[in-house]
Amino acid sequence: MSTIWQPDEALFLRLAATKPKYMALAELIEQSIDNKQLIFEQRLPAQRSLADALKITHGTVTRAYVLLEQRGYVRARLGAGTYVSRNNSAHHELQISDLAASVQPLMGQDSIIAKAMQALSQSHSVLSELMTYKLNGLPRHQRFFRDWLLQRGFACEQHDVIFTQGAQQGIYSCLSTLCEPGDLVLHEALTYPGFFKACKSLTLHSKGVPVNAQGIDLARLESICQQHSVKAIYITPNCQNPTNVHYSEDTLHALLALSRKYHFFIIEDDVNYCLPEKWRLPLWQQAPDRVFYLASFSKYFSGGLRAGYMLTPLLWQQAVINTVHAQCWSVSMMNFELLMRTLQSKEYQHVQSKLAEEIRYRQAALDRGLRQYGFEAIFFGLNVCWYLPENLNMHYVAGQFKAQLVEVRTLDVFASPHEACDINGIRFTLGGPTTREAFDFAITRIDSVLQGILVNSDVVI
Repeated sequence: MSTIWQPDEALFLRLAATKPKYMALAELIEQSIDNKQLIFEQRLPAQRSLADALKITHGTVTRAYVLLEQRGYVRARLGAGTYVSRNNSAHHELQISDLAASVQPLMGQDSIIAKAMQALSQSHSVLSELMTYKLNGLPRHQRFFRDWLLQRGFACEQHDVIFTQGAQQGIYSCLSTLCEPGDLVLHEALTYPGFFKACKSLTLHSKGVPVNAQGIDLARLESICQQHSVKAIYITPNCQNPTNVHYSEDTLHALLALSRKYHFFIIEDDVNYCLPEKWRLPLWQQAPDRVFYLASFSKYFSGGLRAGYMLTPLLWQQAVINTVHAQCWSVSMMNFELLMRTLQSKEYQHVQSKLAEEIRYRQAALDRGLRQYGFEAIFFGLNVCWYLPENLNMHYVAGQFKAQLVEVRTLDVFASPHEACDINGIRFTLGGPTTREAFDFAITRIDSVLQGILVNSDVVI
C-alpha cells in the first residue's frame, strides 16, 4: 500500500523543542498511528523524502524508524520499506469491554520485554547465574532495586529489598509473620479481595473499619482497639481500592500514633496506580519500625511478570524473608532480571509517560460520559468509584452493563464475606481495553447503558 500520510511539521517542531529529533519524529508517527491517520499495513514515507519534508537528516529518520520498530509500531520489510504493524482497527463489536480487571493498557511493554529477552538470550553467563537458587535475589539485583528506590526518595540504605511473586505474596507473608491463628487484623471496610483470601488461609479474624474522605475512620479504629487486641491493620493509603480515597497527612500521623498506643503494625499496600503528580512517599518512610511496605509493578508495567517487593522493619526483616522462603524456595530471578533491564532502558520512562497520558484521557472521557447524565464519580488512578443514587441498585446497573458486554465490579465485591455491606456503587477500571479505539468503543456502550438507566430509573429501586 502506498502512503498518503503527510507529517505535521508544526507538531514535529513542538515535539523537537523538548527532546532529540529522532524521538520527536517517532512520537509524531506513534500519534498518527494511534489516531488512525496511519493504519495497519500502511507504508511509511521513504526515509529520504521524509527527511526532506521535515528538513532533518536521513540518519535522524533512520533512528526514528528503528525506535518505532523496537516499540512494536512498525516493521521493516527487506527491500520494500517500512510498514505499520500496530493494528489499530480491530473490530470490537463482539468483544467484551473489560472495565472490571484492574490492569494497565499495553503501551509498548511487550516490545521492551521482547528486547530485554533478546539481549538476555545472548548472555549465557548471566543465564547460568539466573538458573541457580537464590533466596532473596542476586547481589546485583539487591543493589539495583535498592538504588532505584533511593532515587525515588526512599530512605532504605540499611534495608534489604524483599522480593516476592507479586504483592499478594507480600500480603500473605506479612500476615503470616506477624500473626497467629485466631488473631484479629483490621482493614478498610472495602478493600482488595485478595486480603480476605490470605486471612482465610491463615485462619485470622478480620474486621472492617469505615473510610471517610480523609482516610480510615480514626474514632472507629480506636474504639475497636479499646475492645479487642489488634495485631495489624491493612491499608492502601495512596490510592484506596476501590474508593480512590487519598489519605490526608493528618490521618496518617494519627494512625501512626494509634499504632504505637495500641501496639499494632501497619501493612501499607502501594500497588495501586497513581498518576505521577499524585504519588507520594509511603507512610513507611515516617515509621520504618511500625510499617510493612509492599508494592509491585503489576499496575505500572506488567501483572504477568509477578514482580513485587517489600520493605519491612529491620527487626522483622529476616522473619519475613524466611516466610517467603517457606512458600517458594526462591522467587524467580529471571523476572527481576528482565525487570531490571526494563528499568534501565530508555523506553521505560517513555511507556510510563504514555500510560499517564492515556489514563488522563480515559478519566476525562468517562467523566464527561457520566456528567452529561448528571452522575459524578471519584477519579484518581486506574480505578473509578461511582456511588449510585438511592433509586439505582448496583446489581441491576452491573447487569445492564453486562447485557451490553461491559464488565464492571459492584462495590460489595470488596467487602468482607463475614460483614454486611450497605454501600451501593460500581467500580470501573480504565486499563482493560488495550487500545484507545477499544476504550472509546466501551464509552459508547456505557452511554447506551446510561440512557437506558435514566429511562427506566423509576423501577430499579
